[in-house]
Amino acid sequence: MEVQVSGALGAQLKSASKKLGFGEKEIVKRAVLFYLDSVEKEMDLSKEFAEWDSLSDEALSEFEDRLSED
Repeated sequence: MEVQVSGALGAQLKSASKKLGFGEKEIVKRAVLFYLDSVEKEMDLSKEFAEWDSLSDEALSEFEDRLSED
C-alpha cells in the first residue's frame, strides 16, 4: 500500500525523519501500528466497561429483589 502525505503533515514527517534518523516510511509504519494498538486497547476497555455495567445492573436488581422480600 502506498500512502502520500503532503502539506503540513508532510513537512512534519520530513522534520521528524531528520530528527529521529528514521526513514519516512518507518515513521508512518510505526505511527499506524501505534494507532491500531491504541484503538484495540480502547475497544477492549469499552467492552470491559460494558461488561461491568451489565454486572452492576444485575447486582443492583438482585439487591433490590432482596430488599423487597423483607
